[in-house]
Amino acid sequence: MKRLNVHFLAVTTVFIALVLFNWRYSSETFVFFGFAENKETEIRLEHSVTIHEIYVQPGERVYKGQLLMEVARAGLQLEQSALNHEVAKLQSQYQIWELGLKSTIRGLDAQKAAKVSEIKSQIEQLESEMSINQSLVRGLESISQAKDKTGRSPNQIKIEGLKEEMKLAVRPLDMEKHKLRRELASPNNPIKIQIEKLQEELGFTEMEEDKLAITAPGNGVIGSVFCKIGEQIPEFSTMLTFYEENPTLVKGYVLESLILHVNEGDSLLVNSSVRPATNCTGKVIGLGSRIVEIPERLRKISTFKTYGREVLIEIPFDNNFLQKERVVLNLFPCENDPSKKVFQAFTPPKTSAEISARQSTNLKEGVE
Repeated sequence: MKRLNVHFLAVTTVFIALVLFNWRYSSETFVFFGFAENKETEIRLEHSVTIHEIYVQPGERVYKGQLLMEVARAGLQLEQSALNHEVAKLQSQYQIWELGLKSTIRGLDAQKAAKVSEIKSQIEQLESEMSINQSLVRGLESISQAKDKTGRSPNQIKIEGLKEEMKLAVRPLDMEKHKLRRELASPNNPIKIQIEKLQEELGFTEMEEDKLAITAPGNGVIGSVFCKIGEQIPEFSTMLTFYEENPTLVKGYVLESLILHVNEGDSLLVNSSVRPATNCTGKVIGLGSRIVEIPERLRKISTFKTYGREVLIEIPFDNNFLQKERVVLNLFPCENDPSKKVFQAFTPPKTSAEISARQSTNLKEGVE
């Protein structure tokens, strides 16, 4: 009986020591799995097109701006021709209207010039008569010129009347000219508005024509090509897929029982499941809104269905992960938050990165 108690005490002591050791020196949280994902771009157009030429193959590395394929859009050139014809027709109408308006303005200028010239001629004739009369009566004190109460001679009164007549004659002509010039410079001319509208449509068709030369949006790899030369592709159908060179996202799945441990903004250590030296630090940027079935590749027992929450982790662009590579995600614990620690007495570190992380934390805790 005494021997049994000693054995039980020894087992209990070892168990407690292991638990305390793990609680003290474990710097990691639970582990879950995911896939490294390259950003995928599906290249499609909003109009039906015919494939004219294909210059790339699936898996081929391409560079930003590189020509991938050329397509033809039925009716685009016909539409451009019709728009150009309509624009030219309206521009001709506008030019005729503009020339007519300018001709009217020139006619008003001629009327003004004729009227002013006629009145000025009369004024000059009266001024000449006044000058002759003044020279004839100069020195003859017995003869005086007739004047009104204000001291003006009859010719002076006529001259003032002619000047007022000239103002009255010119004013409506100037007003009409001003009105026509404003109309000529107005941006609200119906023909001009219609021309501008058609030119915008023409510019849009030219942009659409530029889209017929499909180029790479950046450096990356061609995923799949879903078309062949001569094939008619419906609008919004995917013609090919393009992947960035390196994964920038990890899609992980955390077990349903552990979803409360992961929050947006948490940092994780991301390790390749088959290449321990390949790793980087990631950050949780999104959490799924529902519980889903965990993919078979990420289950501990592939035949046993498990469920969890989808987690999106952002990782640096300069990494060495492969597209769809299986990765191990280690969640860093929050400082002074024992709820995120798990017992790892029987789970020693598997990678150099894990060992370094634990040693760093142990050293920090030892100093404290």
